[in-house]
Amino acid sequence: MSSSRAEGKGRPVLAALPRYLRSSVRSSCEVVAYLRRRGLSPQRAARAVLESQASGLLDDEACARLWADHWARRGWAWAAIRAKLSLKGLDERAIDGAVRHLEAAADDGARARLVAAAYLRRHAATPTSQRTLARSLAFRGFDADLIDRVLRESFEVSLSD
Repeated sequence: MSSSRAEGKGRPVLAALPRYLRSSVRSSCEVVAYLRRRGLSPQRAARAVLESQASGLLDDEACARLWADHWARRGWAWAAIRAKLSLKGLDERAIDGAVRHLEAAADDGARARLVAAAYLRRHAATPTSQRTLARSLAFRGFDADLIDRVLRESFEVSLSD
């Protein structure tokens, strides 16, 4: 296949790239995977990513900060947020920037308490609900000591009301 034919086949994919970038916050790794799934060569995909970064359409550090903030507001522990950012293909530099931006390590206790308070507004304080909340907090990446502390605080208050 001639290079001009290959060049022509990639035009529709590259023309759709801005729409793909506007649809959600994307990492460079996600964009490369998207372009590769649509048949672009690794070199053309890498070039498109570099051009998108140069034009300001793609920024891994901003992506990491936005996703970290989103997950933090939803009550995820910092360890889980870090893992989710890594799964998006973000590098350690971008992830560390998100850590510094949010200062999230100190906020795990506050986020766990918010999750517990929201849960207790919807459910009665029973031993079953306590176990369910513990599983939910563990799923969100909170460590066992913090979960125990939050459960003691939340259920002592709820059960004494």
